[in-house]
Amino acid sequence: MGAGRPLVGRTREKLIAAEALRAKRSVLLTGPARSGRSRLLAAIAEAQPRPTYIVETRAGVVTVRSGVSDRRALVGVDDVADAVAEVAARRGILVVDDIDLLPDAAAAALVDALAASDAVLLAALAPRHEVARRSVHRWELLRPLVEDADRLSIAVGPLTLPETAALGNALRESRHGVGPADDAWTMALHHVSAGSPALVDELVEVAAVRGRMHAVCPIEPFADLLPGGLVESLTRMLAPLDARDRRLLAIVFELGAIPLRHVGSVVPSDVLARFHDGNLVVAAVEAGSAAVSPLLARVVQESAPREEHPEERRDIAHRLLDLLRRGDVLTPAEEVFCARHAGLVETTGPLADPLAAVLPRAALTLARSGVPRDSLAIIARILDGGPDLRATAALVLTRIALEDYTEAELLLRTLPKPVTAAERELALHVYVRALSATCAGSEAAGDRLRALVSWAPDDDDWRIRLDHAVAMLSLPNGASFAERALGPQPVDAARPDAAVVDSALQAALAASRGDAARARALLRGRQATHGWEVETDLTLFLLHAYAMVMIGEDVVAVESATRRRLLSARWGDRQDEVAVLALLDASVQLLRMRPDVAFTSLQIPRIAPPESLRIWYDAMGAVAFIARGDLVHAAEALERVDATSTGWSRGSFPVLRETVCARFEVANGRLDAAAARAHRAIPLAERRMPILLPSLLSVLADAGVPLALVRERAVSLAERFDLAPLRTFVDGMRVAARVDPEPSLDVLTSREREVVDLAVTGASNAQIARRLGLSVRTVESHLHHARTRLGMSRHERFGQVDRASRPLARR
Repeated sequence: MGAGRPLVGRTREKLIAAEALRAKRSVLLTGPARSGRSRLLAAIAEAQPRPTYIVETRAGVVTVRSGVSDRRALVGVDDVADAVAEVAARRGILVVDDIDLLPDAAAAALVDALAASDAVLLAALAPRHEVARRSVHRWELLRPLVEDADRLSIAVGPLTLPETAALGNALRESRHGVGPADDAWTMALHHVSAGSPALVDELVEVAAVRGRMHAVCPIEPFADLLPGGLVESLTRMLAPLDARDRRLLAIVFELGAIPLRHVGSVVPSDVLARFHDGNLVVAAVEAGSAAVSPLLARVVQESAPREEHPEERRDIAHRLLDLLRRGDVLTPAEEVFCARHAGLVETTGPLADPLAAVLPRAALTLARSGVPRDSLAIIARILDGGPDLRATAALVLTRIALEDYTEAELLLRTLPKPVTAAERELALHVYVRALSATCAGSEAAGDRLRALVSWAPDDDDWRIRLDHAVAMLSLPNGASFAERALGPQPVDAARPDAAVVDSALQAALAASRGDAARARALLRGRQATHGWEVETDLTLFLLHAYAMVMIGEDVVAVESATRRRLLSARWGDRQDEVAVLALLDASVQLLRMRPDVAFTSLQIPRIAPPESLRIWYDAMGAVAFIARGDLVHAAEALERVDATSTGWSRGSFPVLRETVCARFEVANGRLDAAAARAHRAIPLAERRMPILLPSLLSVLADAGVPLALVRERAVSLAERFDLAPLRTFVDGMRVAARVDPEPSLDVLTSREREVVDLAVTGASNAQIARRLGLSVRTVESHLHHARTRLGMSRHERFGQVDRASRPLARR
């Protein structure tokens, strides 16, 4: 009873139950399957100072035990009555797990005996609707027990977010030796598990098997294959629901993190009660809202017939529109639902105005989502009534998402002239997205943006806004981190002061030049009042994060904040934000030497990013592939990088490309080519992206350039650029210089030792390859890594090494 997974949390339930039992009051723990009710029951029973009598069913026989060896069978009514009388006489507690699963005869006898006695009962059972669904007769047997006002009933609800974190971390450490998860991973775990302890347990195991213990999310709910055990658990949780209940559960999932005050308006009260009893609609990560686990939604969608039930959906959409008419605010997901399913309403009816207000916003939301094509029908419906800036803007964004850049450029010319400040912000965002997507070059884009001053020539704030937009496009990595920063904030959100934005821009530019001291000084004021945790403005967050990445500082804080925003953007299906934040997270992961995690981050977006971002995705992906040793896919990514125009990136992208290619040459054993590329790229990196200098210096060292020369060059660069990664590299070189120059064989891997031993005998690379069953290129790679570890130059041959002078030649 309750064995296996540790019981974490449930402090409130344990305290309430202990207090009731102390007062000699019976306690019933009610919870659905996989809620952890059995473990809670066991924990409460073990903490009792009074004797406990545990009723169990073994091989179809009901027994009661009061000790390790004291076990008796409860064959008839008299046996049950005697056991209950003994519990009462000894002032003990009768403990029954899954009392609703006892055989009918035993359950009836137990209920009758408890009614005639003052014995204290501690029992666990399923919610009443689940018991009644399985057997109406069983529910009638248990009804007197459950509805007795003298017995305290405690509902075993889902875990809270802190409890999910505690349980997840306990499982990570006890079973896999992995440290605590970061906030984003824990939030994602809570989101997909819906606070079910059993699902938390299984998801941690899935994450461990699939190498997702440090990824943004432990499992991709709609992309990954679900293990059979997980599907079985989810199916058991959904078992009490009929077809109508499942349809409504799927609809609630479509509505996303729905405000708690809206749930009752969407779901009938009887169905909502079953959802709550089954822990199926639970408190979301966002405060004040409820959500359905995407894993449950997937099982529902894959098991239910493909029926839309338009009348049911139209009724829910009309209820939501009525909430809007009464002054409530709908979430973007609710607005999209209304736009899709409300249908035609009477033009003079009460829902006409709310629907008209929802349609343009829904079109923009869908244009930014993972299903941009779905916006086309809504856009056409709006434009049938005449020109509309928001609808045209949504159409441009949709064409960009569908990679129809030529059509997007043509549509840009038909964009109605904006009148209000909010319309200008939206139009500016559309212009930047369209100009960035074509990767035409920042100079041409800047000229076109400056011309937009004609929209409001007397508005100084608008002129400053355009200047900021042009400045963002001049950042070394062009439109990657900055593109989404130019996007519109919510209509009712106030933009930060122009001076604050200007400081952030100047900090980003200073960081891109390697001036860390100036970047820190410019950001210090905002960080003191709006740290990573509370910075609400996405523009400022991206600029601050970009600056920190460029100087290689605060990367752990950047990672944590980026991941939380990335999860929020994913759950809201804002794919333009997802694309930029996923790239930012991948960059941080590569700085932290986590290529596998970086690779999973690059796979998060649901739609292909525009060309201006894709070249950076390919470059980051190539770095991750090289670090993983997957040179085939790295070569494919580099081919796409080489075929891409670099005019947009202001000269910084070629530096990154040369750095990645140099790494690729090292991995392939082409050391001379790698050194040549690094020598060419270092002067460019000094001017464009100093953050790449440590990586280029590392290439020189790996390519066999004498370490004294690499160290001298690194010290010279560190004196000019205030970059933490560069200082770390120099310190590492100094430490290496103090190490015994005669490393032992222990520094090599087993395969490297085998290759080196054969090389010492004078065998050629081809002979070693045949002897060990390897390719010649693999042998060359092993020899290169062995030389690096042993402090040898790339020209020094192992066959020339005196066995007596180097420990590597000794056995």
